[in-house]
Amino acid sequence: MKQLFCVSTVALLLLMLALPTLAAGPTFTDNPFTPFVIPAAQGCGTFDVSAAPEAGKPNGGRIITFANKQILHGPVFATLTNLSTGTSINLNVSGPAKFIFTTNTVVLYGPTLFNGLTSPAPPNLQGLVLANGRTVAQLDNSGNIISLSFNGTTENLCPLLG
Repeated sequence: MKQLFCVSTVALLLLMLALPTLAAGPTFTDNPFTPFVIPAAQGCGTFDVSAAPEAGKPNGGRIITFANKQILHGPVFATLTNLSTGTSINLNVSGPAKFIFTTNTVVLYGPTLFNGLTSPAPPNLQGLVLANGRTVAQLDNSGNIISLSFNGTTENLCPLLG
C-alpha cells in the first residue's frame, strides 16, 4: 500500500507541475498571406509568377501553437499572375496544415499551392501545382524534405498561366 501511495504522490506531483503548462493553452497568431514571386526555375520554367492575396477575398490565415504542434488554418485566397503576359488565375489555398515538432512532420490537407519541389516529391507535385488531398512530409533538422507522400488530385498551373 505504501508503494501505491508513493507512486500516486509522484504522479500527482508531476500532474501539478504539468497543469500550469496545460492551463496556459495554445497561442494564436495571425498569419496573413503576403505577396511573393515564384522564379521561373522553381515554377513554370519560362516565366516568373507573382502570388498575391486575391482582392476582395478573405486573407485570414492563423497559426495555433500548442506545446507539441502548430496548426495553420483559415481562409486564404491567392491570385497568381504570369509576370510576362499578365495572365492571372485565382485560387483557394486555405489548407489546413499542421506541423508536429516532436517528429518534424508536416501534414497538409485540402487545397495547397506547391512550387519548387524536387525529388523526393512525386512528379505530380513538382513545378507549380495546386494539390487537393493529404500530403505528409518528413523533414530533417534543417527543414529539408527527406520523404514525402501524397494522396489526392493535382493540377499543373503553368498551362493556365502560359
